[in-house]
Amino acid sequence: MTFREKHLWISIVSTVLIWGVYYWRFGERVLEGGLRQSSFAWEMGVMFAGATAVVVIIELVLTLIAHLTTSKAEREARDERETLAALKASHVSLMALIGLIITLSGVAYFAGLADVVAPGGAKALTTNANAMVVIANVLLLAIILSEMIRFVFSVVLLRRGR
Repeated sequence: MTFREKHLWISIVSTVLIWGVYYWRFGERVLEGGLRQSSFAWEMGVMFAGATAVVVIIELVLTLIAHLTTSKAEREARDERETLAALKASHVSLMALIGLIITLSGVAYFAGLADVVAPGGAKALTTNANAMVVIANVLLLAIILSEMIRFVFSVVLLRRGR
């Protein structure tokens, strides 16, 4: 397995593990009625900072291990196959991100329209700060999904190109 593939697998595993736990907990807090609590934004901010720190630490440690277990020649070699796979995967990831953002924009528009039709309905469910936290998390999830598509598509293209 090339160093690039090792690094992609490290990114896939750490992203699924850490952000999966983060969004699991986020969903639990929302379902428990957290959107009505003033502490929701603070708690999610602390969890976000913790998740980000853990992802960085895991990726650094595992990438260092991959670096030490891969020969220098193999680490520095980047053939056309890897470059083309990265380019194709980035294009697919970008198209997915654009589609996700357009979808989220449409959902936000219709949610806003529903609030105009039934004033006060959404305000009873959440505070403005908590609503911003939810929006930020949904946008972050779109980016995470786009990156996962890029990681997985890169691995698939590299494996297929052998």
